[in-house]
Amino acid sequence: APVTVTLVLVSATVFFVELIFGHGQTASGQLLVGLGAKWGPYIAGYHQYWRLVTPIFLHAGWLHIFTNMLTLWFIGPLAEAAFGHRKFLGLYLFGGVIGNSLSYLFAPLTVSVGASTALFSLFGGLLIFASQFRHDPQIRAQGTMMLLFVGLNLVSGFAANGVDMWGHIGGLAGGMIFAGMFGFYGR
Repeated sequence: APVTVTLVLVSATVFFVELIFGHGQTASGQLLVGLGAKWGPYIAGYHQYWRLVTPIFLHAGWLHIFTNMLTLWFIGPLAEAAFGHRKFLGLYLFGGVIGNSLSYLFAPLTVSVGASTALFSLFGGLLIFASQFRHDPQIRAQGTMMLLFVGLNLVSGFAANGVDMWGHIGGLAGGMIFAGMFGFYGR
């Protein structure tokens, strides 16, 4: 899954840059905003719409990047096989932007970073894929596991502090929309 590997490497490189600029600390809101985090006042006031893309590659701490990249490492190849390389990249970025846009609309004063908006997009796209091919028992089983995973993540996210749930919900919806608009591999 070359696109998955590339996305992991790009995110790791950006995290390394965060470590350099943050002198080993990556959770500072000021640092993250300076590097391109989603921050509503800059998007609205200065028209910095690129801040809907850059947060996908920024992470606030070791645990944050580790869990997101581990999820991408396992889910990415499934989505890349289902959608093909180009559509997979489109799904990842489209859902990430939709997630960050929803977060901007409903939580503009929240500093947001992380690949989770794009990861939820992968889950959304794969749920649509599983519903289209539910006659295949293996795909149906994967879809059931993903639905359970998404449900647990949404419930735990609502219970936790510091989780951008608007971004997660937007990413999930973005992935479903992308899959509906562009289809899967070879279609």
